[in-house]
Amino acid sequence: MPESTSDTDASGGRLVLITGTGRSGTSTASGTLSHLGLHVPGPYLGANRSNPKGFFESKWAVKFHKRLYEQACINDFDGRPEAIELVREAITPALRDELRAFLERVSKGHGQIVVKDPRTVWCQALWADAAADVGLSIRYLSMLRHPAEVLGSRTEYYASGADDARRRYYATCSLGRWINSCVTNERETRTARRTFVRYVDLLDDWRTTMRKVRDDLAITYDSDVADDVAHPVDEFIDPDLRRVQVGWDDVDVPAQLRDIAEQAWQEQCVLADADGHDEAASNRMDELGDAYAQVLRDAQAVAHDASEQAVRKAEVTAVRKEREAVRERAAHVAPDDPEPAPQESDRSTFERLLGKARSVSSRVRSR
Repeated sequence: MPESTSDTDASGGRLVLITGTGRSGTSTASGTLSHLGLHVPGPYLGANRSNPKGFFESKWAVKFHKRLYEQACINDFDGRPEAIELVREAITPALRDELRAFLERVSKGHGQIVVKDPRTVWCQALWADAAADVGLSIRYLSMLRHPAEVLGSRTEYYASGADDARRRYYATCSLGRWINSCVTNERETRTARRTFVRYVDLLDDWRTTMRKVRDDLAITYDSDVADDVAHPVDEFIDPDLRRVQVGWDDVDVPAQLRDIAEQAWQEQCVLADADGHDEAASNRMDELGDAYAQVLRDAQAVAHDASEQAVRKAEVTAVRKEREAVRERAAHVAPDDPEPAPQESDRSTFERLLGKARSVSSRVRSR
């Protein structure tokens, strides 16, 4: 198991970063660690219908990641292999300083900190660097849930009212994001102290699961997790939280993506059973990442004409709307206005707006 010099220092602080894909039990893991005495800094995102027990997710971290990913022009759970490079290019010294200040503030008086946000997948190295700067050694807890269940859960709560075509599109896109996030997460954490936890294991037997987490991550709890001792986590963890239980037959996705995802699930289960580290499993995850990237390239090539048509349509629509807005503003200029707004000729207005639209479409193509 990889071990840094800070891991051997019993007096050093710990930062447990809970990652994984959304809808995989990350909130349950964070809440459980909170009940076991680790510090989960708030304020948190509030509970809702999709997560009635609460997220145990720092609002600060969510806002931080959203700002960063907006600058990088990626989705929170992006399906493009290059997403992580786009994020690295968007990280500024100011953002590094913000993260260091946050960790320094929330770690005062606390030896073990937990930050849960699946969005950390794209900037785990940033968190590790910031943690080291403030004297915290980092370890990663990756939650695992079968991809078919993740798709079923996401579709249930985020695309429930969509028609069949839209739901298939959403499921396919979500599966690509699941694969890309899993591959990236495994690659970015493989040299660190880490553990992988199946969501179903946490729900079925939290004591055995959390004892393994404790040993894998070299952390401590403030209470006994023996089988015969009652604990508040007994009330917190509700097996009914796993409300969506589906298999591949219940989700409509391309067979090639389904096969890659299933293999990625199996390899991560190997890592879960091997205390987070298995060289052969990591090598196979690299191979699956390459296979997924090829599928994405093929899909982009096939969809080239449709994408170009959408860009051209967007250009024309943007120009038309801008010209209509210019004419509407001009029509509302009062006849006796002592200083009427200068008017452009139709040709110059069109050229200016077309240039603006083409600039936008160029950025769209580059993405």
